[in-house]
Order: sequence, then structure tokens, then C-alpha cells
Amino acid sequence: TSRREANRGIMSKNRKIAHTPVDPTLPKTPIVIGGETYDLCFDLGALAEAEAALNAEGHNVNLLAALPVLNLSNVRLLFAAAMRKFQPEIGFDQAVALVTLANVFVIANVVAMAWNAAIPDAEPVPTEAVAE
Repeated sequence: TSRREANRGIMSKNRKIAHTPVDPTLPKTPIVIGGETYDLCFDLGALAEAEAALNAEGHNVNLLAALPVLNLSNVRLLFAAAMRKFQPEIGFDQAVALVTLANVFVIANVVAMAWNAAIPDAEPVPTEAVAE
């Protein structure tokens, strides 16, 4: 058992973020980096919490600006924010360090897929006039 797995076992029993337990219905997008599986969460509330927490820690985070443009800087930022919900023990600098030239394209693809999956389908636009 790796140290990280041991910590996860402890964290899963006690983990609370913003004084609420992690919601088991939140969307999880797994990604394997260096043989370890990390779960990303692309939920509006989880990302907003991560953005606020990262800004409070002194990082300059604007996820709304980062989401539509997956450049190197934004991939690192989005990855760090999206993994925070399920891996709160991993800090921003630690998360950013996981993104390397060898895996940045894989991470960018997973981030893009997870974000697209999290966006709800558009409401159909009526094609006929509705009588009132």
C-alpha cells in the first residue's frame, strides 16, 4: 500500500470540505498519472469552492477565464482546481507539479472531455409559436 493510498483511507473516513461531507453523487473523472488514479470533479459548486479556496491561499485563479482556453497554464490551473474536491490533501503546487510535458496533452483531453460532459444539454427551442 502506497503512502497516498493509506492517506486516502484515513481521509475517506474523516474528509470534510467546507464542513460538508463529499457528495457521492458528484461527477468523477478519473485520470491515471504515474500509476496513481486521481479523480477530477467538474461540478460548478466544486469548482467555485476550489477557485475561492485557491484565491484565499494567494493564487490568482479565474476559472471562468481559464475554461474556454486550454493552453498550458490553464490546463495546470484547471487540473489543480478539479482534483481538489476528491483529493483535498494535494495542494495547488503539488497538483500543478503532476502536469508535465509528457502528460499535458492527456490531461488537457481529460479536462476537455470532463468539462463537456458536465455541461447540461441545451433546452430545445420551440419551432412553433406557442398560443397563450
